Amino acid sequence: MVTGFDYLSKDKDLQSHWLRRFVAIVIDALIIYLPVNIFLNIIGWSVWFPFLLSGVLFFLYCTGFDLLVGGTFGKMIMKLKSVSTTGKMDAAQALMRNISKIFALFLVLDWIIGMALDTNDPRQKWTDQLAKTSVILH
Repeated sequence: MVTGFDYLSKDKDLQSHWLRRFVAIVIDALIIYLPVNIFLNIIGWSVWFPFLLSGVLFFLYCTGFDLLVGGTFGKMIMKLKSVSTTGKMDAAQALMRNISKIFALFLVLDWIIGMALDTNDPRQKWTDQLAKTSVILH
């Protein structure tokens, strides 16, 4: 069984792809998490509520941008695009591929599981495989 980790260890283009995805998610997280957490902390909300609210907003931001334009600002900056492997991306695919972004630990697990599975496309995290989507260089 060949996994995404096997490909990743040898393929410089794939390493570059995952580095681009990581940088894109950091950019997007800063766009959502920083302003929300600063604002809610200023008005005195507890530590957990800003974290939860930011996760939900991050999920909605990623889902909306994937559906409407094929990627978030981070993906655009890194020249990446979310695409369906079966035609035009629909709302169910956008929701499925982004659900793990509600909580950072879920996203890390999503990446690890996706790379650990035997796949034809090592650019896919697990929810990309389930949703029949991928992220490509654009």
